Amino acid sequence: MLPTERLAYSAIKDRPRLTLPGGDRLIVWVIVNVEEWNPREPMPRTVLTPPAGGSPEPDIPNWAWHEYGNRVGFWRMLGVLDGLKIRATLAINGAAIQTYEPISLAARQRGWEFMGHGFTQKNMQKVPDERADIVKTTTAIRQFAERAPRGWLGPGLTETWDTPDILAEEGYEYVCDWVLDDQPVLLKTR
Repeated sequence: MLPTERLAYSAIKDRPRLTLPGGDRLIVWVIVNVEEWNPREPMPRTVLTPPAGGSPEPDIPNWAWHEYGNRVGFWRMLGVLDGLKIRATLAINGAAIQTYEPISLAARQRGWEFMGHGFTQKNMQKVPDERADIVKTTTAIRQFAERAPRGWLGPGLTETWDTPDILAEEGYEYVCDWVLDDQPVLLKTR
């Protein structure tokens, strides 16, 4: 389905005011991404442009900045979140659960929600079998977290035309790729 077939336009000024628990006026949702990038493939995202263009293999500088996040950045963020008593959501690639097991354990010990984020950090449009990738991710999270993920954040927020339908069929309740509103919206699925 096209995006315009999944939801109708709705101007925020024409909706009833959203009432939050406790009369709060703002909700902040902290989502921490943990990703596994394959150094034998083009990097999902580049910070440093390779000299003379192209896609070098290996692309160590661009692989390394993601790895820095898992080795250092996560632990610094965890300290801040612990200090503020904030329980986050962990958007994690299924393969990263084992590769970065200390991160997975830290999130599980704190009662964080685990969110599906693809099996590896690869554009969902380039995954050979999208449903199989989603099922593999779901299984990895369920086995580790001892409960199925409720939400999904596509790698790089990527989807195919069928992603919302497959996610709904596989038991997902929400998807975070549709960054089009300040409030939750309902998407139509098959």
